[in-house]
Amino acid sequence: MKKNILRAEALIPHRHHMKLLDRVVNPVLKELQAEATVAESWPLARHGSASSLLCIELVAQVISALSTWRRGEGARPRPGLLVGIKEAQFFAGSLTVGTRVNIHVEELYHLGNYAVFMGRVSSGSALLCTATLQVMEPEGEDFLNFQSARVSHSAEKEQED
Repeated sequence: MKKNILRAEALIPHRHHMKLLDRVVNPVLKELQAEATVAESWPLARHGSASSLLCIELVAQVISALSTWRRGEGARPRPGLLVGIKEAQFFAGSLTVGTRVNIHVEELYHLGNYAVFMGRVSSGSALLCTATLQVMEPEGEDFLNFQSARVSHSAEKEQED
């Protein structure tokens, strides 16, 4: 089977040090795989390793990539909300910088703009984390306008302080 490989930037809204994914592999309707290399520039990384808590963010970014891919060619990434972590198990305390990780997500169910996904993060044959995440992807301009207003309000408040 031929691998279908896509650049992560085209499918997720994350940029700079918050962009953790390198590429997306073999997306299908309800599941997706992705790859990333742990970097010193990642949040929660210092002294050659990153906190394994970032596995949650890796799974969330793969969910975002799947959402964009499902909307079709030319779709732009949209912000979404991680609204709950139903379950998470960590099998490593940290991730060594330079480690190649594979992330796999599978949609368990979807109702309107709410969905639940099971994710697995591994490196080679080592399982690093499993997590069941609850997400929402608000639609329309209302959410984007709310976000913009919130960012503007935060910037004004910072200037006052």
